[in-house]
Amino acid sequence: MIIRFFLIIFAFHFSVVVNSFTISTDVLNSELKKNYSFVERSLHQSDLKIETSSGKILFDDTGVTINVLTPFEENYRIEGGNLEIHDVFLDQKQTIDIDQADNFFINLLMNGIDVNSEAYSINYINDSTIEIISTNSSDLVRFSFVANKLNLIRYKDSIGVEHGIELTSL
Repeated sequence: MIIRFFLIIFAFHFSVVVNSFTISTDVLNSELKKNYSFVERSLHQSDLKIETSSGKILFDDTGVTINVLTPFEENYRIEGGNLEIHDVFLDQKQTIDIDQADNFFINLLMNGIDVNSEAYSINYINDSTIEIISTNSSDLVRFSFVANKLNLIRYKDSIGVEHGIELTSL
């Protein structure tokens, strides 16, 4: 009887430990390098207008390609410190030095999360959300997980537009 009691307690404790998986920066960094389809929604505070776009994020050995498929076809390629923007409809290309762009969100995506960084702090909101806040508190990016998979990225850009990017693994 006592052995059965201890076995039940052990099984219960083991199932609680297994089910209480806490997201770590290692898990986040791993998830940030996967290929996804996405739906991005932007909320413009000035006119309370929500815009939606969708596409794919594809990583390879040398960089990342973001193909926006709707509402307008655009391709972004980040490689070797440069961001190439290609407006497919107008057939126009532009290249920007990523360091000059100084974009907190892009820097996190490309470089991953470093727990020792002096540029930002890491807050664990709960077992499924990690928040990264720049040292000067002007930038915040929130990464949310569902079933231990990166599911949603939320951030506000430099002009105050709120973005929510829903991800689906490819």
